[in-house]
Amino acid sequence: MADSVARANGPAHKLLMEQSKSGVTVQLQPQFFTGNPLDRSADVLKKFDGGASPGSATEVSLIVVAGREVCVRPTISEDAAGTLQQDLQALLLGATDPELDLNSEHIAYTWRPDALEASAASSSAPDPAAGPAHRLPLYLLGRDRSDRWTFALDVSEVKAAFLRFLRSSCDLEVGMADLRALMPSLSRDACAIAGQAVALSQWHNSHRFCPRCGGETMPTETGLRRKCTREPAHKQYPRTDPVVIMLVESPDGRRALLGRNKKFTAGMYTCLSGFTDQCESVEEAVRREVREEARVQVEQVRIIGTQPWPIGRYGSCELMLACIAKAQSYEIMVNTAEMEDVQWYDRDELLAAVRLYEELPDATVQELQQLSMERLGFWIPPPVAIAHHLMRTWAMHDGPFFPGGPEGEVLQTKL
Repeated sequence: MADSVARANGPAHKLLMEQSKSGVTVQLQPQFFTGNPLDRSADVLKKFDGGASPGSATEVSLIVVAGREVCVRPTISEDAAGTLQQDLQALLLGATDPELDLNSEHIAYTWRPDALEASAASSSAPDPAAGPAHRLPLYLLGRDRSDRWTFALDVSEVKAAFLRFLRSSCDLEVGMADLRALMPSLSRDACAIAGQAVALSQWHNSHRFCPRCGGETMPTETGLRRKCTREPAHKQYPRTDPVVIMLVESPDGRRALLGRNKKFTAGMYTCLSGFTDQCESVEEAVRREVREEARVQVEQVRIIGTQPWPIGRYGSCELMLACIAKAQSYEIMVNTAEMEDVQWYDRDELLAAVRLYEELPDATVQELQQLSMERLGFWIPPPVAIAHHLMRTWAMHDGPFFPGGPEGEVLQTKL
């Protein structure tokens, strides 16, 4: 019944640079949550037929999720330290398993607590899982390289009881853990699959009512969308919210603008960011957000990378649009309604903060934070976030990022 997605440490993200006659084009490498190995193209998903055999494979794979948490199992790393790691745990069921309902408009996995589980639930505080069978929603994610269909299984309503079931009845040493905390130890493939599962299940949980008429909605088309039960013509599709995140270079090209809001962990400074408004370009959003948060004027903006972020604010899935921008002014006026502090940092300071992660790859994030605070008085996000790579890119760049005349003209590459 069980399978796992193994951990594999890939090379650190590096900078792609292509020389051209007119200058240098800088592009970030693919980030965490990208490179999903599942085939989720429309033509493949349309081939799923729950009424027949679900494909050439005889099994289906279930990724267990509850909010931002995913099911994982502990493993020992292969390095000399033998570090305790965690791998994504997938559940394998036969494609014709009677507990799987893959032929309904609302596909689901029917789980009934066994006698041992029901007894455990009733011996403590009242548990919603103690009693009749539970129809847990399934959401189709895609088809893997073995032609096996993979689904997200949302156990949010019975998380504790289902976890006990996996441990006792299935003899699995598993737990539920927050996806953000898991990122450093998961393989890139596992991270992408888990991210998709978390994003899709959270979207379903937050869109249970129709925004047009208030009627209840239900999943349809294997969880690829929702429809209103009052007015079926009212449809909802999973959404992604675009967010600009920018490293702002000073007019002289020697400093970078970083900030922190009151919700950040003490000592962390990072790139400014914000949601794009409707009918607003990426460049316009960058200029507006920097002006709103720090009152710094920005002109040139260059997009150098993107990162899906399924663990966004308020349960949303975000698409981070990473930019480097050129400031036209130095003076900072912090908007205290949004930010706690905004400062200019020298290139050497930022380079030192970046190199800590590269010089001590086996240290924990907490250890690196403490060391950075002792040496520099601040710390930056780890390499799992695209903000880190924005800062690394700028800090390791030789000279101003926007070369040219006094106005900082961008050297563009002709297509």
